[in-house]
Amino acid sequence: MDFVILDLEWNGTYSRRIKGFINEIIEFGAVKVSSETLTVRDTFDVFVRPQVGKKISGKISDLTNITNEDLEDGLQFMQVMSRFRKWMGDALLMTWGTSDILVLIENCRYFCGDEHIPFLKWYVDLQKYCEAHFSYDPGKQMGLSTAVELLKIDVEGMGHHRALDDSLLALECLRALYAREDLTPFIQDAAAQEFYDKIQFKTVIVCDLSHPLIKRSDMVFRCNQCGKRAHRDEKWLLKNKSYRAKFTCRHCGNRFLGRVQFKLKYDGMVVKKTVLPYEEEAKESTSDQAKDASRG
Repeated sequence: MDFVILDLEWNGTYSRRIKGFINEIIEFGAVKVSSETLTVRDTFDVFVRPQVGKKISGKISDLTNITNEDLEDGLQFMQVMSRFRKWMGDALLMTWGTSDILVLIENCRYFCGDEHIPFLKWYVDLQKYCEAHFSYDPGKQMGLSTAVELLKIDVEGMGHHRALDDSLLALECLRALYAREDLTPFIQDAAAQEFYDKIQFKTVIVCDLSHPLIKRSDMVFRCNQCGKRAHRDEKWLLKNKSYRAKFTCRHCGNRFLGRVQFKLKYDGMVVKKTVLPYEEEAKESTSDQAKDASRG
């Protein structure tokens, strides 16, 4: 099947109907390529005429160079969705990160009364695919501009924060790293409800040690020098959404600061444990005191 790389631009606006804010899509940009050679077959670039927020915010206009005049001749969201569905066909959809998919879900729910995206059958998060090829901090997300810089992609003549240009930039990242066998594990079945449940699940940092998914073994620390189990010298202290305590290894005498953080994700609890030197706590205390002094 072909690949379609989609990028969206949207405008945050208040809706009286839902009594809350919505990220209203104002532009679709996409490129369709062959899955064999990644050669461009066609492109899609359409403005969406706003129906909720009649005027684009100054911040978004400055960022994208899209004006209210540009949007006056745009199509309504439902019309664009219909055209895009026909244009895309049975292609596999890709986006850089999941933000565009989440905004599509939000707009489908608002305008169609159904969160399911009609043209979404198979999906790949290009951001995750590219991150897997770099020694990149798993706690951070790689922005498109960062990937372009790391891959030394020539961006001359290409804009940024415009839907079609960003989809073409994402294509260049894919071309630089593409191998069909490497991509296969990243392909998700997006027709299943589980896909929507998982992609919309919001990670929660757990700050309650009595949580049923936290195990006693999660609170055990081993000495970073000899590997033996260390003794905790004090009660756990919650600070900056993580628990910490001082430890002493009774085998080798090493002392350290143990820090543990719990993140509840769709697939379960993720435990991140870090061993720091005692001095780290002193640095943080000095930093906190400086902040308090500046506030005073």
